[in-house]
Amino acid sequence: MKGAMKTPLKAPMKNLLLGTLLASFSAGALAQATGFPPPPERPRFVSVSGDGEVSAVPDRARLQLGVTQLSADVATAEAEVNKVVRTYLAEAKKLGAKDEQITTTGVSIQPEYVWDEKERRNQLTGYRVSRDIELRITSLDKLGAFLLAATKSGVNQVQPPQLESSKAKELENQALAAAAKDAQAKASLLASTLGVKLGGVRSIAENGSSPPVPMVKAMAMRAEAADGNAQMGISTGEIRVRASVNAEFDLAP
Repeated sequence: MKGAMKTPLKAPMKNLLLGTLLASFSAGALAQATGFPPPPERPRFVSVSGDGEVSAVPDRARLQLGVTQLSADVATAEAEVNKVVRTYLAEAKKLGAKDEQITTTGVSIQPEYVWDEKERRNQLTGYRVSRDIELRITSLDKLGAFLLAATKSGVNQVQPPQLESSKAKELENQALAAAAKDAQAKASLLASTLGVKLGGVRSIAENGSSPPVPMVKAMAMRAEAADGNAQMGISTGEIRVRASVNAEFDLAP
């Protein structure tokens, strides 16, 4: 027989052979063969979060107090409230509070009603007058004395003291630095566990610092104690500041 007749390849077979041939090339050879640049390598990185916390002894406090009085006559209610406020301010100044540490500008006057079923309408019964007192205390050993003086003077609304530190910004920065170190330690642990090398930081974002959290410790109450803190069983303990971050670190090839 003369030379065997060659059967032309069909289109699907041609594509399969071409794909197999191209797959056998390296990225560089493929780039040279096709004239197109190789696809960029996917970045290798690890994402972690970090948390930090610092604690400190508070050195000041903020007291939120209030006086409220209900009376049929608004002037009477207002006079009684103002009398209590003046009495407490005098006691607070005896304990060492200065004018710049006291705020008494909050005033509220609200009419009070009750529903009259017979008349089918609200009936005015009087007026509730309220005043707010904010006191910034810089001597925590007198905190209990300020509270005792408030109730003694007729103050009838007392919020829990808000403990603070004059170094609040410094504490926030320390907590943030601790959070960053925690994120780096986590990333390093993950990289070493998986047998890769940790590279530089790609990005880092602060999640924000939480407000100081007071950790108030109780004391045994002593009726014979001379100072207000011991008499009320108050111990200021410490405050804690927390911060957190999200970070991404490169993984070295």
